[in-house]
Amino acid sequence: MFKPSPASAFANFMQLPTVVPKPVWRALRVVSILSALALATLLALRPTLAMPLFWGLIVPSLPLVFMLAPGLWRNICPLAAINQLPRRFGITRALTSRRLSQGAAFPIGIGLLISAVVARKLLFNSSGAATAGLMAAAMGAAFIGGLLFKGKSGWCSSICPLLPVQRLYGQTPFIRIANTHCEPCVGCAKNCYDLNPGAAYLADQYDPDPAYRNFRSFFAGVFPGLILGYYLVPSPGEIGSVSTVMQMLLYMAASLTLFNLIEMLASKTRNVSPVLFAATAFSLYYWFTTPVIIGTLSSLGKVSIAPEVIGVLRGLTIIASLVWIARSLHVERMFLRRELRKGVKDGARLAPIVIETMRLNRSLFEPVRKAMVPPQAEHPAGAVEPVDSTAQAPELCIDPTGMKTPIRKGQTLLEAMEDCGAPINAGCRSGVCGADPITVTAGADRLAPMGSDERATLARLGCSDGTRLACMARVRNAGPIRIDLKPNPNRAAPEVREPEPVSFDPSIRRVVIVGNGVAGLTAADHVRRRHPECEIHLIGRENHNAYNRMAIAKLISMPAGIQGLHLLPEQWYAEHRVTAWLNTHVSGVDTQRQELTLATRQTLAYDRLILCSGSSAWVPPMDGYGIDGTFVLRDADDAMAIRDYMQRFHGTSAVVLGAGLLGLEAAHALAQLGAQVQVLSNTSQILDRQIDAAASALLEAHLATEGIRVVTEADVRTLDQGSEGRVAGVTLKDGRQLPADVVVVCTGVRANVDIAHSAGLALGRGIIVDAQMRTSDPHVYAAGDVAEFEGNSIPLWAVAAEQGEIAAINALGGKRVYGGHVPVTALKVSGIDVRSAGAVHATQPGEFELTQFDADQGAYRKLVVARGRLVGAVLVGSPDEADEIIPAVREGAAVSSMTALLERGDWRQHSVPMAA
Repeated sequence: MFKPSPASAFANFMQLPTVVPKPVWRALRVVSILSALALATLLALRPTLAMPLFWGLIVPSLPLVFMLAPGLWRNICPLAAINQLPRRFGITRALTSRRLSQGAAFPIGIGLLISAVVARKLLFNSSGAATAGLMAAAMGAAFIGGLLFKGKSGWCSSICPLLPVQRLYGQTPFIRIANTHCEPCVGCAKNCYDLNPGAAYLADQYDPDPAYRNFRSFFAGVFPGLILGYYLVPSPGEIGSVSTVMQMLLYMAASLTLFNLIEMLASKTRNVSPVLFAATAFSLYYWFTTPVIIGTLSSLGKVSIAPEVIGVLRGLTIIASLVWIARSLHVERMFLRRELRKGVKDGARLAPIVIETMRLNRSLFEPVRKAMVPPQAEHPAGAVEPVDSTAQAPELCIDPTGMKTPIRKGQTLLEAMEDCGAPINAGCRSGVCGADPITVTAGADRLAPMGSDERATLARLGCSDGTRLACMARVRNAGPIRIDLKPNPNRAAPEVREPEPVSFDPSIRRVVIVGNGVAGLTAADHVRRRHPECEIHLIGRENHNAYNRMAIAKLISMPAGIQGLHLLPEQWYAEHRVTAWLNTHVSGVDTQRQELTLATRQTLAYDRLILCSGSSAWVPPMDGYGIDGTFVLRDADDAMAIRDYMQRFHGTSAVVLGAGLLGLEAAHALAQLGAQVQVLSNTSQILDRQIDAAASALLEAHLATEGIRVVTEADVRTLDQGSEGRVAGVTLKDGRQLPADVVVVCTGVRANVDIAHSAGLALGRGIIVDAQMRTSDPHVYAAGDVAEFEGNSIPLWAVAAEQGEIAAINALGGKRVYGGHVPVTALKVSGIDVRSAGAVHATQPGEFELTQFDADQGAYRKLVVARGRLVGAVLVGSPDEADEIIPAVREGAAVSSMTALLERGDWRQHSVPMAA
């Protein structure tokens, strides 16, 4: 209790106890609002009774509650309850004011508090009606704030005059109670206290923006002077109102001057002086107000309380202040050590103020830093110590731009390049799309080794040795690395390369591939590699060359357009002698004549046909879909149409239907355009096929900080049309209404089987294929989203690429067999690393789960083990472990091969065996 542990000190709202069930809190809030209204009425009608109750008992209790159990007040404050009423009833406009949330709100709150204290001395102490008016004005302002702004950003977490006092004393609560207002969190406040009460104030104090953090210190500096001025300055009746105000301002100025002097001469870390001055203000306040409290209790209870009680209570408040000082300074050191660990061990970027504080207080943190850095090996006497490459600056040099940027262990080259603004296109971030090839010209040995996915993708791109995918090139050893943004091509021209030693049927003279996605492109590449003579015709319905479909959501927010997403240069088709039919549709297939009919009325004969026609967006039945402003997101044109619509009609709100990977990426892109985004999931979590509930909760909290609200258990009834004929909102089946200037539907896909149906091929949900990707017609193969193997169609990029290769090999007479695929997914949203592979849950007898939750790092790790082998993993915030674990899951590695990793995460003590 006196020195909390890091786990308890920095627990977020999902880890804190609610103490009582949430319905009880809701009932208490109703009581709180009614009590506040009754008190305001009593102040106006019976001031002689209500004034002592309000000013002599209720108000004096608040600082003590803020220090001991701030979560109690955050849950039952009548102003907070009133502020949240518009949100509860779905009538808030949910606006965002970046200026308020990024710094302007706190000084407004300080000004309102100081004004209220001064006005109390001038007016409110003597007028019940004025005090009732003050309460009514505060309740009205709180309600209007909730009506206009999202979450608590219109009052509780922004301009509320009590907030500066709450933040100051609530930084080290003795009793921790979870916030139950924000369901869900909507990311409305910077360093939100309700999200993480233990870290919020310290995050303020160590914020990179000096204008933002310095107001916290300013308030701590003036607060003792405000207390002394209120109690020591004579009343306006004695010296006049102007003199009263001026003298109170002088007390505050003197207090602030003393604060700044101590800061310059004696303060060690940023929070030392604020804590000392806050404790002084607390002790001074209760020194003066304790007699008032005792007098009020005596009067209301009509009992006599011994004068000695006043001295005892004053002494107890001083003791509480001293304990609070010790706790707060201890927690600050823990906070800085946590930041240090992020910088040294995990490679996080630290704010300059944090680095400067650690430098000035090296003695406090050097032992911690040394404990995190592994000791260097000793060298025998007389031996020459080898040159340490880590002594060189750990930076990335980027040619031909000449840019340089620091790099850190555990960071990918893609992340480093994005940090410095280098021109690089990010795609799947998992090594299969090929959007970010670069050439490593120096320091390649400092990078993690290449995995099978990356190697296969580079082979498809025709890149030579020395080329890496930036998203997969993770720094393992410190030191300089130099890259070139232009990947090394394989210097041999396709027509003069030695064909791979794979058998093929020379009678095959023409191969036609329908679909210009990754499956079709891979099939064309491997046909050409294995058959140097045949014609290859690649038919695509879009008017674009092959592009990175995994990054189409970026086209909503990215101004560069599709040029940045092309997978291959335009000359690739000519170099590989592939005839590309863009913007071309196939209207039918005659398998007897082995001939396609195009929608242009042309015909195209084939010896082998590979169908890679992909899938289309599936839209569930709902009234209103199709009106202006409603979209699906499946291809580049969809994404660019959404961007165009948002600009033309000045869209500020968006609803995304579907909380899968594409839905979340679309939501992130819309949020980057400045829209207020709500994502609807018809289940109890997001990404329910890829991650479990614990990982979903972490991801939801992160999305809230990005301004993306997740609505679970949400089934859409109608898309509502506005007066101008465009979409204006979404109505759910439970009656809730959500504003929406645009609606994007990402609810799943349906295989494009029309061509296969015209050919009379066997169909399920897709085109049924065997392990060689052969359909029911021996001359027709299928791959990618449209193919159904053993009852499953897996719409993943890596699956499509693998199946495209197998279909090409076997179409030419090869014998390659598809053995199924362990699904691997990665969420492409900045600020959080979410990956999964294989099974999400242990469901069979003998299977079990190994889990670990790191509250300090916001990381969650889970392994699923069956028969001693890894069959699944869910990883949030653990990119280093993911690079090792994902391949292990795909290979079904024995758990013993991961012993070192499990020990590093201490997962063994978190084993959760399943019931037999």
